[in-house]
Amino acid sequence: MNSEENAVSIKLAKLSPLPLHLEWHENRSFFLSFRKIRGALHLRLHRLFTKAPSPVLEALLAYSLKGDRHAGTIVRQMAHLYFSRKQIEPDALLTKGKVFDLHKVRDRVKAKYFPDLEVAIGWSTHARAGAFRCITFGSYDKHRNQVRINPLLDDAEVPAHFLEFIVYHEMLHAVCLPRIDARGRIHSHTREFRALEKKFSEFQAAKEWEKKSLTFFKSKKASYGRT
Repeated sequence: MNSEENAVSIKLAKLSPLPLHLEWHENRSFFLSFRKIRGALHLRLHRLFTKAPSPVLEALLAYSLKGDRHAGTIVRQMAHLYFSRKQIEPDALLTKGKVFDLHKVRDRVKAKYFPDLEVAIGWSTHARAGAFRCITFGSYDKHRNQVRINPLLDDAEVPAHFLEFIVYHEMLHAVCLPRIDARGRIHSHTREFRALEKKFSEFQAAKEWEKKSLTFFKSKKASYGRT
């Protein structure tokens, strides 16, 4: 049992009203099985739950002990988020724009912040022209493990540090698991995410430019892509 498994085992044992016998496994065909034997709860859990926040662990016990349907939904959502992350091949998106090469941008961000992370990247292909009220600069597709960047940012007047920040932000989604609250709602921008977001070396400068970006792009009457 590694340190993560041990920590979650201890937490579950404290939360459980019954003595707990826990076994971890890697079998993708089932992520949870349980039995109550002679006043004790016997759990077999997939190792995905070593990353589970406290509300999910509480839901595991509520589902196992009481058959709580709502708790079961929370558990299934956690499993879905885990197993669906890399099921689809990344789209064949262009990475070299007129100004910026996203492969190079991603590699710079990766070298500085995510040395062990592998993620595909490319310019979004969906674009439209006209007036706009807000801009989605990027997105992370967990199913394809792919970052998509709005081609609007492929502009010589866009600061390089701002594009790097957007890439950094989207890559964070690949390493920070969403939080599922007690009602089963999924929150992508968790406290952990926001804290790590501020680790970007030019965070303040990037956020300052973001504040005026809408006015900047409106003044250029640029087209942009919905990612």
